[in-house]
Amino acid sequence: MYTKTTAMATTNLFEQLTVSQDVRQKPRNRMMTIQKNYSDTFFQFKKPVTLTANSGIALLVVTDDPYNPESYQEYILQGSITLASNVYFNTLTVTKQCSIFLEPQQVDDPILISVPKRFKVKYSDAVVQVNQIFSVLYQVKTAPFVTQFQDRDYFELIIVDQGEMNHRVNGKDFMLGQHECMVLFPNQNFTQEIKTDGVTTYLTIMFDATGLDEVMSNRVYHLSNKHANLIEKIVKLSTQPNSRYYSDEIYLNFKNILLSLIQGQADNIEEATTSMRENYENELFQAIVDYLHQNVEEQNQVNDLVDHFALSRSTLQMLFKKYANTSPKAYINQLRLKRSKILIRDSKMSLSEIANELGYGSIQYFSRAFSREFGMSPSSYAKSLVK
Repeated sequence: MYTKTTAMATTNLFEQLTVSQDVRQKPRNRMMTIQKNYSDTFFQFKKPVTLTANSGIALLVVTDDPYNPESYQEYILQGSITLASNVYFNTLTVTKQCSIFLEPQQVDDPILISVPKRFKVKYSDAVVQVNQIFSVLYQVKTAPFVTQFQDRDYFELIIVDQGEMNHRVNGKDFMLGQHECMVLFPNQNFTQEIKTDGVTTYLTIMFDATGLDEVMSNRVYHLSNKHANLIEKIVKLSTQPNSRYYSDEIYLNFKNILLSLIQGQADNIEEATTSMRENYENELFQAIVDYLHQNVEEQNQVNDLVDHFALSRSTLQMLFKKYANTSPKAYINQLRLKRSKILIRDSKMSLSEIANELGYGSIQYFSRAFSREFGMSPSSYAKSLVK
């Protein structure tokens, strides 16, 4: 990334011209076409010289000491500038080619200075590239459950939403709990196992990528609420493949999660803070969330949370907006709908009974809410489970 010359009013090497001549009026014999993005030569004029960008993108390299690379200053040439007398400079092309106007103030031939070390345009390439996301799958399992995976040639991010799941990788155990995840690398053979009674729900994202460091493997990460929200968004997007920017949003959110894991920003439930109020709010919000998860079938309403935690309604709204980027009502509804999937899969209750159990006033209301969240009706989801 380079600074533009227009961002610099003046420097010791050049001055920005605020009003430049229309390039259409400039003499064509002063136009230079540049096709190289590297050089080992500087020019020097004894008198000031004006440079004006014309087409493409030109990189201006200027210095007062051509033999000291640390003194080189680099700018994207935009508009017109006047170089001071005796300044050493050259222009390289950032695009396939570019053109500039070079206008000495007097008839003046430049001195050419060769330097031992070539200088060139530095392009900003992303280190981590997500080449392909093959699958986004939300799964529900109950103990006992064991499965083995071998000879995989792709990456897999595994995130536990509820319950616990153990992964044995190369003879070592990694237990994932709620909102914990790990990245499994290609050619890592592993065993998944659920021993704990109850239901475990988890998300698997199979993908291909380059630039992921091996230090990410064989490690358990605890996701923050911020990253849990990104994962929720990926899951929701995966059920809406016809939305206009479906792939763009999934890849953007997923890469954001991977970069956070790489940079170690997901090791704590929330980022460290010295504010006592921040700590208090975080702990309070986590207590509310834990309470809702433990009592999802108790038909909790927003007023019930206000009473149970002795909070004002506005404080409750603020906490959910800050830590979950949603409202308490929407969060409770999402939790119930997740639970409804589990009940449809693992219980013998009818859809009407499930709707009543989770506090929906009618099967019609439940069906509309389920369809909005998952892109299919409860009955269609139930049929999809029948093999």
